[in-house]
Amino acid sequence: MEESLKGAKKIYLSPDGLLHKISFSAISKKNNIYLSDIYSIERKTTTAKIVESSNIKLNNSFLETATLFGGIVYNTENTQTQIWNYLDGTNTETERIDSILKEGELNVNYFSNSIATEGKFKEIASRSNILHIATHGFFYPDLKEKYKTEENNIDTNNIVFRGGDKGVGVLSFVYNTNPLMRSGLVFAGANDVWNLQDKNNSIDDGVLTAQEVVQIDMRKTKLVVMSACETGLGDIKGSEGVYGLQRAFKMAGVNYMIMSLWQVPDKETEEFMTKFYKKLIIQKDIKQAFAETQKEMRVNYDPYFWAAFVLIE
Repeated sequence: MEESLKGAKKIYLSPDGLLHKISFSAISKKNNIYLSDIYSIERKTTTAKIVESSNIKLNNSFLETATLFGGIVYNTENTQTQIWNYLDGTNTETERIDSILKEGELNVNYFSNSIATEGKFKEIASRSNILHIATHGFFYPDLKEKYKTEENNIDTNNIVFRGGDKGVGVLSFVYNTNPLMRSGLVFAGANDVWNLQDKNNSIDDGVLTAQEVVQIDMRKTKLVVMSACETGLGDIKGSEGVYGLQRAFKMAGVNYMIMSLWQVPDKETEEFMTKFYKKLIIQKDIKQAFAETQKEMRVNYDPYFWAAFVLIE
């Protein structure tokens, strides 16, 4: 395609099929030169977004409301087996973001520990212009499909990830025929439902699935940041896109989403997110802040540590 792209500085991408799983910014053109070094790449859910040519920015002062979830405690006093481990990085990450946003004169709601519940998210999401969720995320592919995987050549033995793939409760989601039930985010107390032999019928069980996200009105939400593992994944349904959190938040009315395409390391994710919000407060421009954060992170890290996150409109 390079012959047709001569002179172009910006590329609009609307992926189809398996291309949804690719981080285009991290594709290497040659040694230590990535596509993000050459082009400004904007990822769209549909090419119609190019025609709209919208660039939603933050307002000044207390006109914006941000809601943060992080440092979540997944156990309760009744927890017998710990499936979802506490993530230290999510606590320091959201504390720093809380300070950054307050310095930028935004209204901030911050929920952590045992009060960062699924019910609280559902209650406040529709009233938030920015939603930041730092937690475990999951996506389980359709077991009827055959997936080929290959090991990453990076040593992950000492890395703490924001995801999970074990426990009795997994059966309640991994075998579900509805793809929107196989993708979700984990909130306070989730270890209890994950440990049950039979899924609890409680509406707020600590596991927020994509199916539940669809039911929330988020037309006032400019940006959702999912600082968790594999939040950009889902079942690929032909040309219909990704059936998972990505589709769910878009159906709920969100303008921009920052999501991950693979398991994200805790420490580097914390660094990425704090850099992003510092730039966002200064520039008020979501796309510009994200692009500059990626470029800054890439100076010190392999793409494995920063390119999982994609900004989707």
